[in-house]
Amino acid sequence: MRQRLLLLSAVALLAATGCGPSFDPGNEVTSLRVLGVKKDKPYAQPGDDVTLQLLWHDAKGPRPVQRAFIGGCVNPAGDLYYGCFAEYAKNAAAGEPPAFAQGDTFTVTLPRDIISSRPAPEEGRSAYGVYIVFFAVCAGTLSFDTTADGTAVGSTGLPVLCLDDDGQPLGSDDFIVGYSSIYSFADASNRNPAYVVDSSGRTAFEVAGAPVAADCVGEACQGAMPVEVDCDAEPERCIDACDEDGDSGCPEIEIKPALEEEDNVERDDVSSRLFGTDVTEQMWVNYYVDRGSMSQVRLLNDATTGWNAKYRGELRAPKAPGPLQIWSVVHDNRGGMEFARVTLRVK
Repeated sequence: MRQRLLLLSAVALLAATGCGPSFDPGNEVTSLRVLGVKKDKPYAQPGDDVTLQLLWHDAKGPRPVQRAFIGGCVNPAGDLYYGCFAEYAKNAAAGEPPAFAQGDTFTVTLPRDIISSRPAPEEGRSAYGVYIVFFAVCAGTLSFDTTADGTAVGSTGLPVLCLDDDGQPLGSDDFIVGYSSIYSFADASNRNPAYVVDSSGRTAFEVAGAPVAADCVGEACQGAMPVEVDCDAEPERCIDACDEDGDSGCPEIEIKPALEEEDNVERDDVSSRLFGTDVTEQMWVNYYVDRGSMSQVRLLNDATTGWNAKYRGELRAPKAPGPLQIWSVVHDNRGGMEFARVTLRVK
């Protein structure tokens, strides 16, 4: 209970410190990173159970990484995450601590009145509710201390610390706090984006035009080790090193995960009702790489112009030989996401 209440105090300072979720500040994964949070029901109905899955990677690993979730924030003021803190304080005073869990997944149940408890919307707008979940990821030991000095070096401004083996605070490369929102619209649903998969559930990437089997898709990617690559047996998985170490002078290598319009693009019912015309969801792909460099984001579907078949990313190889991992994280503008990973080898 003490840890739950102290974690609440920690996330309450997000508003003061300006620390919100920042999944895409850059796409070179050189430290501990959260690449996304997947919800099994991006749009959920009142009373639904919703499971959230963290996608994170620790480029400095292997080492212990602690993960914690906290839920219970329903319809905060202005639908803003920092509106949760008054709600948490009110519930705590009533003896109702929020849901709390550790690990990579977290399941919450949306209140049955998440929509009906809100004021009626303006004419022409859809009634909805929102549920916010916070998370913390620490490559060390989470320490909850409401007396911590928020201005101290390494504190991130929060009264929750991520400590190393010597009890010293770790910084932003090793400690991440963020949040994810679950929206509930009456009679509206949304499925997560989908990669093209074969009968065994495997998908593929095109690497310089050649098909390469992905390491994993979705939840299977969390914690999965890089695939061992034999360049003699699978030359399509191997790329030449570049002396400029991923800089713009290195040749571009096209990377394209297997995605199809018919498997992904849905009608955005909420926007269609609002504008009185058929509107599809917006979609994009974020690319991440642990060595070298790569284009960061590509449009996948525009709400008005439609599908963009040129969503490939451009990889520039690093100088040092060895394995190289690429993540493709597909998003839509209604909270949906899916991810896949492929391992190549630099020779």
